[in-house]
Amino acid sequence: MHELLLFAQVPATRHEQLLKIIAGVAGMQPRRLLERHLLFKPKRAPGSTSGLVGGSQGIANQQAQALQGQLQGELFYLQLVGEVEESQFPDAGDVKHPSAGGDTVMLDVSEERETSGEKQAGETNGVHAAQSYDFERQSWTLRFNDLPEVAGRRPVTSRAISGVEIVDGDGMGFMDAFGYDYLSEYVLEGHRLIYNNIVLLLHRVMLLPMSGTASSADSTSAGPSSGPARHLPNFQSLEALDPTGTYLLQASLRVQDGSKPEAMTLGINELKAFKDMMKGVVDLEVGDRLALDTRMR
Repeated sequence: MHELLLFAQVPATRHEQLLKIIAGVAGMQPRRLLERHLLFKPKRAPGSTSGLVGGSQGIANQQAQALQGQLQGELFYLQLVGEVEESQFPDAGDVKHPSAGGDTVMLDVSEERETSGEKQAGETNGVHAAQSYDFERQSWTLRFNDLPEVAGRRPVTSRAISGVEIVDGDGMGFMDAFGYDYLSEYVLEGHRLIYNNIVLLLHRVMLLPMSGTASSADSTSAGPSSGPARHLPNFQSLEALDPTGTYLLQASLRVQDGSKPEAMTLGINELKAFKDMMKGVVDLEVGDRLALDTRMR
């Protein structure tokens, strides 16, 4: 599968305004999106694995083997991506964020009382809200993004992508058997909308607090050397990768068979038409090829 993309940087001061505009263009309410992205690096050439064990029971072996073939002996960073809910963060009740209309989301009196009652009941039973996130039951998708094509060949960024769903089993065990070690992680935070065949993602990358600064509820949080955190930290403890708070608007379109020129042309033309429509609002451009390079050096 091929992915066609255009990007634009959006200052934090324009985030709410742009979210309203693209919601109007798409004719839908933005969908809140929070994803954990676990990054892995190869510990040996991917093609040298002797077989899939451990976490592979919930994965189609043919899909995994196809991904190995797509790597073609190159050393690439891979990701496990899992969607999480805002309610799974320990401080979920204190989090305020822009809604589709740009207003701060607040609980009314009845909702606040209900939430408070549930919290008190949970604490009475010895169960804290932070425990609602279970790392062992997290669903993951193994994601591979190839090095984009050389700029200039097309008016959009083009790259091959692949995804394998891990429906059950041990995702970490699978990655170990696949020949990859855990490196680091981040949280993608933003909103997603659909316009025709184009997926619009207005987001930013958030970094987890370092070991020792995480929530006290997350006693097993760890740095890159020992594996991913088993519990989520407080949402408000996450720090934006870009200290200015700048967001990134990504417009992407997927083409099932990138070897068919007519399919690629249709996708490129649709992205170009969207770019032209958004002129004067946001300037969508081709991404930096080196910034999107996933090869291990």
